[in-house]
Amino acid sequence: MGAVAIGCAGGAGDTADAVDTRSADRLLGEADRTMKALTSVTVVREVTTARNRHSSRLTTDLKSRCRVKSTASSGSEMEQIRIGGTDYIRGNDVYFELWGRETVPAMRLKPWLKSPVSAAKGADLLADCAWRFLPSSSGKATRDDPTELGVQVIPVEVADGEVEGGVFTYYVAAEGKPYLLRVDYKERHSRRVTKFSAFNDRVDIQPPPAADVLDLSSLPPGGAR
Repeated sequence: MGAVAIGCAGGAGDTADAVDTRSADRLLGEADRTMKALTSVTVVREVTTARNRHSSRLTTDLKSRCRVKSTASSGSEMEQIRIGGTDYIRGNDVYFELWGRETVPAMRLKPWLKSPVSAAKGADLLADCAWRFLPSSSGKATRDDPTELGVQVIPVEVADGEVEGGVFTYYVAAEGKPYLLRVDYKERHSRRVTKFSAFNDRVDIQPPPAADVLDLSSLPPGGAR
């Protein structure tokens, strides 16, 4: 479909502009390989539904160390540090009203909670340090005309293979390395915008000070009163 010029015409005698003719599938494949080769990335995501709006900012080494801050229109606020098999979690009262585990008064004594990753529940909204850049199931990819998102990008649209009516739009950098800069997702009930930046920046993620941490495994069965 669309094509993007990657050369510039000069004086007389110059050859015609070089034209990017990569297919949609090739663009996605190159972007996926480029992103998987990263040593770190920052992911900013905003999810909008009829009932809620959720925003998050994740910095990750894509392996075992990451940090995320998230807020929701419900008033929930959460910060998480994941290092290996351990989560450190800090949330406000609204967050703990919604999360998937039992809460007890002792959890308010320290700003951070320590918990094994294996104990995480879906309602905790905890992030994984790994990231899947392309969906596991998708339909035919279609390339669109180049556009601008601060830099020139090539949009590639892909039907969601799991949700009827769901559509992904991937924005691949048109020049330099084919970084994936943004992914928009729309379906009947929600919209999700995901932006990627800070490629290969140094990531220094450390646990909170021990004095500020309550280890949930130290609580007796049924919690402390």
